[in-house]
Amino acid sequence: MGFANSPVLALIAIFAIAAAIGAFNGVLVVYLKFNAFIATLATLILLRGVSLGVTQGQTLYSLPPEITAPGQASFLATPVSFLVALALVAVLSVFMSRHRVGRMLYAVGGNVQAARVAGIPVERILIGVFIVAGVLAALAGLLQAGRIASIPSSLGQNLIFSAFAAAVLGGVSLNGGRGTIAGACGGVLLLVLIQNVLVLAQVPAYWISATTGGIILIALLVSKVSGADKAN
Repeated sequence: MGFANSPVLALIAIFAIAAAIGAFNGVLVVYLKFNAFIATLATLILLRGVSLGVTQGQTLYSLPPEITAPGQASFLATPVSFLVALALVAVLSVFMSRHRVGRMLYAVGGNVQAARVAGIPVERILIGVFIVAGVLAALAGLLQAGRIASIPSSLGQNLIFSAFAAAVLGGVSLNGGRGTIAGACGGVLLLVLIQNVLVLAQVPAYWISATTGGIILIALLVSKVSGADKAN
C-alpha cells in the first residue's frame, strides 16, 4: 500500500482515514438526517466488506514494531493500552462535566431544537463527536492489533453489540442527553463480569451471546421505565 517502509506515515494515514470516516458518518446523520444507529451500522458493514476484500480474508502478520509496540508495551507491570484507556476515561469525564463543549453536547443530546435556539452550533458539535469517535475506534483497533501482533480479518467482529450493551448497562440514554463516561465504563466492567461468570459456569458460548441480547433488552426496559418516572 506504499507504507511498508514508513510505519509513521501508516499511523498518520490510519488516523486520518478514521477521522474521515467519522466525518462521513457525521454528514450522513447531521445533514442527510439518517438514523445514527442505522447509518453507522451500514458504514461498519461496508468497511468490513472492504477489509475482507483487501485482505482476501487472511490474517496480516509481520507488523512493524512501531505498530505493535503500543499494544504490547507495559509500565510497572501494567499494559500501556490499559493506561491509555484509563487516561482517556479521566480526560473525557472531566471534559464532559466541566468543559463548555462537553456541556453543549449534553444539551444537544437532550433537546436539539432547544440547543439550537440557545445558540449552540449543533452541526459542528455533532460532526466533531463523530470524528472523535472514529479516531478513538482507530486507536482501539491499533492497540488490539499490537497486542496480538497481527490483524485478523475478523478483528473487532461483533464488538458493536457488546459496546451497545455496555453503554446501555452504564446508564447511557438512547434518546441522548443522559449518561457519563464513567457510567459507560462501569457498564463494560459489569458486562465482562457477567460474561466471565457464565464462562466459569461452563455455559456454552452461544448462550452467552444470547445473554448479551437479553441484557440489552432488560437495560432498555429499565431505562424506559426510569425515563418515564422522571418525566412524570
